[in-house]
Amino acid sequence: MNIRILSPRELDHVRSTIIRFMRKYGDGRITHHALRWFGQFNPDESTPGSFVAAALEGKKITGIIVFGNYGIDESFIAVHPGFRKQGVGEALLKHAIGHLDKVYTRVACDNVGSLKLCFSCGLVAFRLFKGPTGKPTLWLAGGNWNPKEVELTRKRKKPFA
Repeated sequence: MNIRILSPRELDHVRSTIIRFMRKYGDGRITHHALRWFGQFNPDESTPGSFVAAALEGKKITGIIVFGNYGIDESFIAVHPGFRKQGVGEALLKHAIGHLDKVYTRVACDNVGSLKLCFSCGLVAFRLFKGPTGKPTLWLAGGNWNPKEVELTRKRKKPFA
């Protein structure tokens, strides 16, 4: 397995492919809001905490992970069903933590697979809230994180429309 971090220029060429991959293999867990956000996501050097990476088996995409603002704005991951339970998700998440130094994510409490992934990579749950679909949802973080960053950033930014 090869993990490739996508540059902003590469992202422009494969954005629609990534969105299709997320819709098809995200098991309905990636919100329409997140996909719309990603459709407009424009990371560059001036955007701290931006990260898009693909796990590849030859030329086949086996997984995708995305972070905007270290995950405070958005974060999501999807792994092709044929490659699940083979370490693809763990490799992508650990690569993101190593590259970004810290990550944040929100996971619905009924999403056992994603919670297992997060906990297996050392993420810590630090807040329980009602998520965008009305479900109990956890804020999780890993690396050199600080829960105050979530509060400060969320207060300053308007929600994506």
